[in-house]
Amino acid sequence: MSATPPVSPQPLQTDANAPSAAIADMLAQGLLEEVNAGNIAGFIAGDGLRVLFFAGPHNQRSDAHDVAVALREVLKDYRGRVTAGLVAADEAALQPRFRVLVLPSLVLLIQGEVLEILPRVRDWSDYVEAFQRYLGAPRSHEELSA
Repeated sequence: MSATPPVSPQPLQTDANAPSAAIADMLAQGLLEEVNAGNIAGFIAGDGLRVLFFAGPHNQRSDAHDVAVALREVLKDYRGRVTAGLVAADEAALQPRFRVLVLPSLVLLIQGEVLEILPRVRDWSDYVEAFQRYLGAPRSHEELSA
């Protein structure tokens, strides 16, 4: 993983309910799946490391954009080894189930078992260390493109 993720500025938004540019981009590219109470069981039961991204209401959590930028870089580095889901903003009832106390938070799971919770915006090294604990070092970019 690179030492620092690229900076992705948050553009001004006219719709207070619109997700951040990074979140919208990740959804459009298929890097994030939308998760809600109806599909959460299937999502967390899947193979490999799963990440639940609790971003919160878009108009209240501008720091969710910064977490999304970091998550996007992690997903690129661990392509095919991590599946991430964006928990719907109106699914606050899921927060206690996954021990989420603050927003935004990333919840790392394997087969539905919570391994770690990364609350709020963190240093890049915190994200690197957390994912390396469960997946080891990411494959090199040459291996990813082969």
